[in-house]
Amino acid sequence: MILYIILAVIFLLYFWFKKKHLFWKDRGFIYPEPSIPLGSLNGIGVKEHFSEYVKRHYDLYKNRSPAFGMYLVANPALVITDIELIKDVMVRQFESFHERHFYVNKKADPLWNNLFTAGGQEWKDLRAKLSPTFTSGRIMMMFPIVSEVADRMVEYLKQPSMTQGDLEVKEIFSSFTTEVIASVAFGLDIHCLGNPDNEFRRVTKFVFDPPVLFNLKNFMIFALPTVAKFFNMVLSPQFVTDFFMNTVRANMEYREKNNVRRNDFFQLLLDIKNSDVGLSFNEMVANSFLFFSAGFETSSSAITFCTYELALNQDIQDRLRDEIEEVLAKHNGEVTYDAISEMKYLDMVLSETLRRYPVIDTHLRKCVKDYKIPNTNLVIPAGCPIFIPVGAVHNDEKYFEDPQRFDPERFNEENTKKRIPYTYMPFSEGPRICIGLRFGTMQAKIGLIKLLRNFKFIPCSKTLIPMKFAPNSGFQSPLGGMWLKVEAI
Repeated sequence: MILYIILAVIFLLYFWFKKKHLFWKDRGFIYPEPSIPLGSLNGIGVKEHFSEYVKRHYDLYKNRSPAFGMYLVANPALVITDIELIKDVMVRQFESFHERHFYVNKKADPLWNNLFTAGGQEWKDLRAKLSPTFTSGRIMMMFPIVSEVADRMVEYLKQPSMTQGDLEVKEIFSSFTTEVIASVAFGLDIHCLGNPDNEFRRVTKFVFDPPVLFNLKNFMIFALPTVAKFFNMVLSPQFVTDFFMNTVRANMEYREKNNVRRNDFFQLLLDIKNSDVGLSFNEMVANSFLFFSAGFETSSSAITFCTYELALNQDIQDRLRDEIEEVLAKHNGEVTYDAISEMKYLDMVLSETLRRYPVIDTHLRKCVKDYKIPNTNLVIPAGCPIFIPVGAVHNDEKYFEDPQRFDPERFNEENTKKRIPYTYMPFSEGPRICIGLRFGTMQAKIGLIKLLRNFKFIPCSKTLIPMKFAPNSGFQSPLGGMWLKVEAI
């Protein structure tokens, strides 16, 4: 009897999946054939990174349709392949796509109830409150903090043990950005370079590189939000939430009790909290966590992949180092905000790095009301997750000739003017463009300048050639770490 029940359940589930997987066929969209039970996600996280799956199918369908369907287990999602449709989603028809497709358990998972995940009026209100904290003047105030931590990174790398063999540099650059973000977002002066057991670094590692079971749980929350809601699932384990909540509370109470002011992001949040605009304690925690998340991964990833490409392209590395020294000679050898703004080739090199390896390789939106794609009979249904394949577009030969070649000249003044809009969007575009992009690029540039003034980066026997991404990483991350040889100059 039990066997019959099990067979009946399997039979019913099979036909339920088959019916759900007809969604895109019934609406006239092309799509790769899904499997049961994972839909389009079979092999992702094990055999290949999500960005590689998207790029493979983007190349297959980009000349056949403005978008193609896929299935997150049984839930339909859409990947855009047409630049004009990307413009519609990000800007021209923003009112139809103004939300991101994220399930957030607001009560039990307060860290994720932030500007990135918010939608509708909540997002508008938060954006209005936080935008003034990211002006050029405010970012410039944080320059000395970043510069000081970068100097500590250089001193750490100057140790003889660091330059005598192959070095895994990703952890070093991640520790650098961890120290910076701990300082500007939480007011903490931590020293985790060479100290991986530091509590703040330990927590950040868990957030960005969680154990397999937590990765699986987060995958379920993303792919099956209805199931996640039913089981009251959360993205952050309690110890992570408690850590950030306690950190913000302790720092806030200390500054207010002792009348301490500091030129950092945390102080700006405190000022908003105490102004007529107002900011709740939970909003402070959530958006400090967002600033930490965005600033950490953006800069550490950019520095990691940039040093990789510079190691493989010594002529570019030499030219960039020459520019750095030439500009700094005009500024008494000091790395200043104004000096960095004069380094045009540095800007080109970093832009090319973010083209080849965008930190957010796939931007996410949600269709909030039915939208008919212009000049077609295709309709995007309300509630559908929308993937904008940034990594695929950035590496499309239609927009960037020989896209696998690292060539900063793509971003010289002449070529920038000729570039088709919305073919380069590492920080997204439109109203939901990354609010902290100025800080992220400043942090990466300071780190690169101080590294290149002191070290030469060279490939070693462990260097990945060609690059391979860790399949189970939420971001594009080198498989097994980034191994290079670092020589003191």
